[in-house]
Amino acid sequence: MKQSFTEEDLKAIAAQLSHPKGEMGIEVGDTMHESNITMTKKAIELCHFEGKELLLEIGHGNANHVGTLLTENPGLNYTGLEISDLMYQQAQLANEAWIKSGRASFHVYDGQKIPFENDYFDQIMTVNTIYFWKEPSKMAGDIYRVLQPEGRFTIAFAQKEFMETLPFTKYGFTFYDDEKVEELMYHAGFTIVEQVDVKETVKSKALEEVEREYTVMSFYK
Repeated sequence: MKQSFTEEDLKAIAAQLSHPKGEMGIEVGDTMHESNITMTKKAIELCHFEGKELLLEIGHGNANHVGTLLTENPGLNYTGLEISDLMYQQAQLANEAWIKSGRASFHVYDGQKIPFENDYFDQIMTVNTIYFWKEPSKMAGDIYRVLQPEGRFTIAFAQKEFMETLPFTKYGFTFYDDEKVEELMYHAGFTIVEQVDVKETVKSKALEEVEREYTVMSFYK
């Protein structure tokens, strides 16, 4: 049965999706993990990991997927970056053994300046974060800066036409389609090398069954 939400409810959902906090934030983190896991897996697939590599994920959420990622890719070292202190804490709890082994680390940042040196990572990936980038051109440029020459950046995002149908996205979301993302990355210096378009049925953050259209793009520096 369709659940009714007030405008204040929708604003609260939108705020939590961009920056999970408090008890509600833990629940939102779990919901995001469940609804985004297919997008995350598809993004990982397009990374085409080979041997020893250093990966940065921007906006990892509760990071419940990291253990499987590192198990399936024994040469991979993972760095996670979050704006949410709560998701940073949840990620550390979920991946304590990987942190102790030295194969995973997690960090909090301001959502704008990536706190790593130039040409640092072999690969960078992000899933469902681009809607919240405050200055998209600067963020794309900073991703380019910290990626090694010939490194790979993979991004997954839900299509504009789908996002416009969700009742909470009018609060703080910016919508993207293929052309807008490719243009943004082109101006940052990237070259697109691979793209996958997917349609799937998922439960939305407003608890409705919806057909989601999303895209995963990979770019070379």
